[in-house]
Amino acid sequence: MATTNAQLAYMSLAEVAKRIATRELSPREVTLATIDRITAIEPKLHSYYTILAADALVAAEEAEKQIQKGNYKGPLHGIPLAVKDIYESGPTTGGSKLRKDYVARQDCTSVQKLKQAGGIILGKLATYEFAFGVPTMASYFQPARNPWNLDIDPGGSSSGSGAAVAAGLAYGAMGSDTGGSIRWPAFCCGIVGMKATYGRVSRAGVFPLSWNLDHTGPMTRTVEDCALMLQGCAGYDPLDPASANEPVPDFSAKLGRDIKGLRIGIPRRLFMSNCDKEILASVETAIAQMTTLGAVVTDVDSITFEEMFALIWPIIAADAAAYHLEDMKTRPGDYNPDLRMMLAIGTLVSGTGYLQAQRARDQIRRDMLRQLETVDLFLMPTTGFLPGRVRSEPPASSFLTADGFSIYTPLMNLTGFPTLALPCGFSASGLPIGFELAGKPFDEATVFQVGHAYEQSTSWHQRHPAL
Repeated sequence: MATTNAQLAYMSLAEVAKRIATRELSPREVTLATIDRITAIEPKLHSYYTILAADALVAAEEAEKQIQKGNYKGPLHGIPLAVKDIYESGPTTGGSKLRKDYVARQDCTSVQKLKQAGGIILGKLATYEFAFGVPTMASYFQPARNPWNLDIDPGGSSSGSGAAVAAGLAYGAMGSDTGGSIRWPAFCCGIVGMKATYGRVSRAGVFPLSWNLDHTGPMTRTVEDCALMLQGCAGYDPLDPASANEPVPDFSAKLGRDIKGLRIGIPRRLFMSNCDKEILASVETAIAQMTTLGAVVTDVDSITFEEMFALIWPIIAADAAAYHLEDMKTRPGDYNPDLRMMLAIGTLVSGTGYLQAQRARDQIRRDMLRQLETVDLFLMPTTGFLPGRVRSEPPASSFLTADGFSIYTPLMNLTGFPTLALPCGFSASGLPIGFELAGKPFDEATVFQVGHAYEQSTSWHQRHPAL
């Protein structure tokens, strides 16, 4: 029975890779089908800023020739991928009027690595402005839409990455994560996202938000796909001062192993006071499933949400303000008003306050490293609220001070621990719900192992939006 384009679109990256390797599918065939799907769906989703169809087809034809000659590079060879539009590669806007005409002179390190692994870059994906603004119809670029409900925000700042992958418009995408910008859209769009250990994936050539907290990494529809994509982009890069000179292991090595005896800590103090009941119920069910799979689950102490929030935002805001200071002086009107206000807040962070936040951050990391001597991973909700509607205008107040912005992802930006977001249910309104798993530094393989064991014992990853 022939495979339809819709079936092909939602096939896992791993499965498509196997069929390309055996020549059951060709890179050109897969790329053409994906471009056709983008043509049909993208006008209502707005997940892409730039579609590089001609370049992608040239790359697909080259991949096909290489594979026919027996030069198969691995699971990413001939696979259509896309990258957030803060990754320098061709037109790179950052979602801002300030960079609307900017064209990168060369590909950033992550894109180079993906191409070297045989990946086909389909285009550049939507982002909140400079990975820090909010999505509104008043922004210079159209905001991306959530494929589960086109009126709803797909999360951010890697909004296009989340939407495109969930909608079958790419088999994987690169996002960035400073306070949760890979994991929050993964939650909102019902997909998988990996914020690997700080320094694991190069940030060279990626527009910065916070030099201290920025992470780059993959977003896919399954845990296995995420491990395969991380394999293609991880590694030491001397062009990134924060890059870790650590060996790159086989991130898929533990997939399929059981998790009996693995110890999972639940930092309930972080989320119990401000988590939506529907989300909490889904996460508690996921925790129970972990015990059914043989994991040993215990509660662990943690900082509160308020303490985490008080530490993360002065660091992000001050770092962002430093990067944008010159443009803020000379072109303030070219920023979305909400982003301009948040950058202005960053200029008000005192040196003393900034250093105190960094000192407290270091203490939290050391405390959690000690906890990782008694547990193997942490598990918590990704966020405590469901995404709202895409706004017509910027909000009246910044989300820095907004009630209800209960997102728990920043804790693992403060620590730098590898953290995987994956789906665990749906709300009564039909929106995805998810949780995150965090592990020991540079032990992404164990995080993938546990995430994969959970995923394969449930059916959430098999559900896709009806578009």
